[in-house]
Amino acid sequence: MISVRHIVLGLSGALLLSGCFEKEEPIDPYPRGDIEQLSMELGSKYTHQIFYDFQQNAVVKTVDRNSWDFAYSSEIGNSTIYLNTGNNVYAAYASTNDLSLVTDTAGLNWMWDWSNGKDDSTALVDWKSNDNVIVLDLGRDLDNKVRGFAKMKLSERNDSLVIQFAMLEDQDFQEYVLGKRAGYNRSFFSIESGLEEDIEPMRDAYDMVFRQYIFYFEEEDVPYSVVGGLNNMHGTRVLEILDKDFEDIELADTANYEFSDARDLVGYDWKAFDLNEGFYVVYPEMNWIIQTTEGFFYKFHFVDFYNTTGDRGYPKIEMKLL
Repeated sequence: MISVRHIVLGLSGALLLSGCFEKEEPIDPYPRGDIEQLSMELGSKYTHQIFYDFQQNAVVKTVDRNSWDFAYSSEIGNSTIYLNTGNNVYAAYASTNDLSLVTDTAGLNWMWDWSNGKDDSTALVDWKSNDNVIVLDLGRDLDNKVRGFAKMKLSERNDSLVIQFAMLEDQDFQEYVLGKRAGYNRSFFSIESGLEEDIEPMRDAYDMVFRQYIFYFEEEDVPYSVVGGLNNMHGTRVLEILDKDFEDIELADTANYEFSDARDLVGYDWKAFDLNEGFYVVYPEMNWIIQTTEGFFYKFHFVDFYNTTGDRGYPKIEMKLL
């Protein structure tokens, strides 16, 4: 039989126990806001490479596409070399390891980085085991003029990249040591300046880059320069939704669709050139969700590729925090 005394003691104990804990304050939900838009200026000649952050809905950095030629991974222990496919940079191995003997491009087998962003899909994936001279096709300048060819030898010293290089016809070789940058994905180098260039923001400061890049069309067996979006391979992931309207996409869809590890899932084909009308048509029914470097989820799609005066090269995205 439970006595009144037991009930009183139980209530007293509960009151004493509850007094040992701080009162919890309710946490306000993170504001989701309204649908936002932003137009980015690649330019009609696609001269810019634009780094974009979803949380700020802002461009955090813009560089000219020909301001660098290749990059070196800043990850400790990673020796990957990345070509600037945004400026149509290609690479080939010569048949000799002597820089002075390489003076032309006859018989070279040109290679490019695939756009999926994977280290094993880069043109120079085997450079550490191939001692031959590397020849670079430097693409074109901002006026679409050929920039010429360069040659180089690469080695590593104390987790830095040692670059011996010259233009193809030159015998006056330069050397530069390209180090790794803490907090960044890559270190960038320009043959023209002979120096490291400040290209990419810190790896946690952006989510996507919009630029030209080379896409390989497997059926036609041809690499082609396209314009589109590539996500930051550090801390972001993307999924595609083609069977729902933008307005109906919600946070629960992050569990209903599969995220991709490819850097080019967003890619270029959210638009197409209409030969009859002579302009690009955008497909707003193509939607994506991105998990950003801050861990938030945003839905987004493209709604235009032109500015208010009718110039191409101004992709406009519409986005909303989920």
